[in-house]
Amino acid sequence: MQIDSTCSTRTALTLLALSAVQCTADSSSNSGAVAAPVAGGAVTVAGSSAAASGAGAVSTAAAARGTAGAVAAAAAGTSASATAGKPAQAGAGGSGPAAAAAGQLSVAGASGSPGAVGAGGAMAMAGVGGAGSTASAGAWPAADIGAEGPFKSMTVMNSGPSNGYTLYVPMELGRDGLKHPIVTWGNGSGSTPGQYTLLPRIASHGFVVIASNNTSVTGALLKGGIDWLIAENGREGSMFKDKLDPKQVASMGFSLGSLATFEIAGDMRIRTTIHISGGSMNKSVVSNLHAPAAFYCGNDSDIAFNGCEGDFEISKVPTIYANFPGDHLGVRNAKTAPQVAKATVGWLRWRLMGDKMLDAMFVGPDCGLCKDMTWEKVQQKMLDVPPP
Repeated sequence: MQIDSTCSTRTALTLLALSAVQCTADSSSNSGAVAAPVAGGAVTVAGSSAAASGAGAVSTAAAARGTAGAVAAAAAGTSASATAGKPAQAGAGGSGPAAAAAGQLSVAGASGSPGAVGAGGAMAMAGVGGAGSTASAGAWPAADIGAEGPFKSMTVMNSGPSNGYTLYVPMELGRDGLKHPIVTWGNGSGSTPGQYTLLPRIASHGFVVIASNNTSVTGALLKGGIDWLIAENGREGSMFKDKLDPKQVASMGFSLGSLATFEIAGDMRIRTTIHISGGSMNKSVVSNLHAPAAFYCGNDSDIAFNGCEGDFEISKVPTIYANFPGDHLGVRNAKTAPQVAKATVGWLRWRLMGDKMLDAMFVGPDCGLCKDMTWEKVQQKMLDVPPP
């Protein structure tokens, strides 16, 4: 369904709900151990997933984190996803249990081990964006920010507060003692989390994403997601117990979800915000920003363009503002979604994982994003030096 460009910001994404869909396969090709699911949530597994028919074919995932360009290949057994309460058919080469009762993880097939990390965490893979996209975040695995990350991700549906949220989660929670940053997401009006390929991409880089299923999201719903994950981090028996970093929290959203993010931007737990095609209509909310922010909007064909321009003008925090060549639905358009995803993952790794290699992407007049010709215009504010 295409949206008329004359729609208001609140109704720009009035889309058909995916009410009949129980599970969707994400596209990560990294392998890893399966984490226990959240109670009550139906789970799908990202990566080498079998088609909906359950047909099983062994896939091979290249783990490209070797030394001096060496690539280690990992043969991954096929994982099959199933509707909660129905058995999942094991794929060829799979050896895991296939039964999936309601609230349990539906996965069949053992995954191969990823390649070893080489000295210095150098990455021998150039994905979308090619050379210069690789980033390293200290203890965090090196990653190409323009491609799937080093974690296999899974999707947990109907979880969170009142079972009203979808979670996008690294399957190997707490791998190597890592504590995962929290990202709360707000949909555009009329849409649901499953319509954004950006969300499992973010999870594949080690973030835990919580997204309200509400098609008219509010700031209260975004805040509720943060509150719930932080509580789960301290709850005995939770899959998230001591696996999250409550000091590294981001709020972000598209269109209406961006407006909801402005609403809660004054929450001091939030370390950064990202606003995608979501210029505010009430400019007073821009003053809620207290942490570095990223604005990714379309060109003047985006109905949010004027709002984005105005928000950048009055922002009083370190801000990057970049215009992709497209209209309001750029985050979902096949031509522009990859560049939005790359910039988003880069910003989150920079702000929440302390990836100093990404200073060059956002800081200074010659920043990498500034010189990226796939963006029509890039502006900065208070980014002459890296913000604390």
